[in-house]
Amino acid sequence: MSQTIQQARAKYALEKVNKLTSLTKEQQKKFVSYSSGLPAMIHMNGLGQTMAFTKSKSSGNKSDEQVSHHALYGIISQWLCSKPQIYEPHKDILEGITQQNMQDYQLAQIETLLLMSWIKKFAKAFLANEDTE
Repeated sequence: MSQTIQQARAKYALEKVNKLTSLTKEQQKKFVSYSSGLPAMIHMNGLGQTMAFTKSKSSGNKSDEQVSHHALYGIISQWLCSKPQIYEPHKDILEGITQQNMQDYQLAQIETLLLMSWIKKFAKAFLANEDTE
């Protein structure tokens, strides 16, 4: 019996969020915060600019903020570049965004928003956040 795409998204999101339980409490809080705000950033700025911003925030001295951005960027990039997703032939989401057409970009943006609904829910449920203190 095969899974629906919605089940596959949920499974992927749960696996990725569960791996983040090894982060420090502060890193988990940052991840919950950033994952909650990312869909609004995508709506306002578009997927490409949002992912470029997230990638730029993920490099440096590995502060709590950078670790959280790096994790979020990796989760989205890995999903969209995996089989059978929109940017499957590419290794990185920014590579896919800059090399494929506008229709693929729009599909990737929708897919990211759908994935983020699961990431947000699972992050709030399983990671440390402001509500758990």
